[in-house]
Amino acid sequence: MSDGSRGEVISVVQRRRRWTTEQKLALIEETMCPGTSLAGVADRHGVSRSLLFEWRRQAREGTMPGLVPPEAERSPSLVPVHLVDGSPPEATSPAFTHPEQPVRDTAGVEVVLRNSRILRVSEAIRPEVLRRLAAALEA
Repeated sequence: MSDGSRGEVISVVQRRRRWTTEQKLALIEETMCPGTSLAGVADRHGVSRSLLFEWRRQAREGTMPGLVPPEAERSPSLVPVHLVDGSPPEATSPAFTHPEQPVRDTAGVEVVLRNSRILRVSEAIRPEVLRRLAAALEA
């Protein structure tokens, strides 16, 4: 006997979402903002928390597909340099000096990245630190 009601099956087929390297890096950058939680960023953008943790690890280790690791960056090229007046950045962080060199008052260097962000550092910054900073900010 039938009571006239019919059952309805609703199924949703979710396909895997493809994230570009730029999108991944934008989400990673968002997780690093002060007061922002990784869980909140993941929930807001519909990405699993574990995947976002994995992307952060890959970016940190330079193993993210599509992300050029610092040691594989293209060879140095000539870029325009403009001298500007202004006080140099503080050179008190250990990242800015070699351990055997005393901290000194140094001139500042301003780097305008391809994405128009400006990176101001001491001329005493270690090249590998500058390379990592520039790569992170250009992403």
